[in-house]
Amino acid sequence: MTKPLISVIIPAWNEEKYIRPCLESLKQQTYSNFEVIFVDNHSTDSTPQLVKSAGWQIFNQKKSGISAARAEGFAKARGEIIASTNADTVVPDYWLSTIADAFTHPQVVCTYGPVYFKEGRHHPFYFFMNIASWIFFSFTHLIGRDHTIGENFAVRKSAYQAIGGYNEKLPTAEDVDLGYRMKKTGDFIYNPRLRVFTSNRRLAHQKLHFFIHHIENYIRLTFFGNASSDFKPIR
Repeated sequence: MTKPLISVIIPAWNEEKYIRPCLESLKQQTYSNFEVIFVDNHSTDSTPQLVKSAGWQIFNQKKSGISAARAEGFAKARGEIIASTNADTVVPDYWLSTIADAFTHPQVVCTYGPVYFKEGRHHPFYFFMNIASWIFFSFTHLIGRDHTIGENFAVRKSAYQAIGGYNEKLPTAEDVDLGYRMKKTGDFIYNPRLRVFTSNRRLAHQKLHFFIHHIENYIRLTFFGNASSDFKPIR
């Protein structure tokens, strides 16, 4: 059986302090038929050079905002499966092979997994946050409100196109909104083993506001279909 091409889309902006582990983890994939597309928001550091030296594609972002960055990357994808992660995130070597396995079922339009903080392996607070993250993802899947976030999900391209892609008007929560809309087109697979580890840089700087923002966004998206605009972008 021919392995489907998977396109991995990654937004980036001045990521030189964080991107090397991400690049290395992509090179360690056991799945061979994939492409990586970085969408760069005109970085002023060495991010573009690091991406190019790793052998991946990188394009300058045309519109500002994370929603636009993801949408531009998805538009360039050649694969019938499109995976999403971030430049400060490390994926396991079985990440793409696990994603490919999920899409052998024709009714599946999305698969995703939990996101943990890298620092949780050594720091009690982030270890606690990782447990909270596992509970949250498991609970939202259980109640049928699958919470897909940009660090760790993949979609069937045809289903993504059928719903019109990302809502580029959203300054944040564009990934969660996409998942909510895609839920109407087919089945979701939540796989706790499909885990990734991301940087704590947003939580470390935002602290309480980080939690308030995400709780507010969850409520707004669930009941009103829109997202908060009160959030400082980091890419």
